[in-house]
Amino acid sequence: MSGMPATTLKGWRNQRGFTLTELIVACALVGLVLAGMFMALQQGENAYLYGTGKVEVQGNGRVAVDRMAHDLLTASTITAATQTSISFQYIDEAGATITVTYSLNGTDLQRNQTNPLPGAAQPEIVIGGVNTLDLRYYDSGHAITTTVADIRVVDIRLITQSETTGLGAYNLANQQATFEDRVRPRNL
Repeated sequence: MSGMPATTLKGWRNQRGFTLTELIVACALVGLVLAGMFMALQQGENAYLYGTGKVEVQGNGRVAVDRMAHDLLTASTITAATQTSISFQYIDEAGATITVTYSLNGTDLQRNQTNPLPGAAQPEIVIGGVNTLDLRYYDSGHAITTTVADIRVVDIRLITQSETTGLGAYNLANQQATFEDRVRPRNL
């Protein structure tokens, strides 16, 4: 026994390890840190979903209203007008008369060109995810009119929502946006 160092009681006490209480406290602290990280990641995901949903509805709505306004601006004749539909003729850059109808079909805003027939299938879906298409018509005295021949100004109001379906009836990607424009056709 002369080659082995003598172990003292004090040396054994210094190498005893962790107590159960210390392990529980350490696990609780690690759990709190992980819960905080999870909450931060969840908030980041929510911000991403909110932002992408808002960008989608704003981009789609802006494109649709701009396209309708561009076509209506050059209208030479309005042939039919309701709260959710308008049919008119306009003259394009080449001098051809184009007959177009914009209408709401379910949640799709459709553009139907009947004269001359374009190469693409008709009606064309301009955008989907439309909640509301509200068209208002005014005469030359700025009074609301339902008489097609008296229409001089068209107010377009479009409310869109995200076409992306989430995990439930509500999620942060389900955003709405409202777009409005007033068009005074140049050729009426």
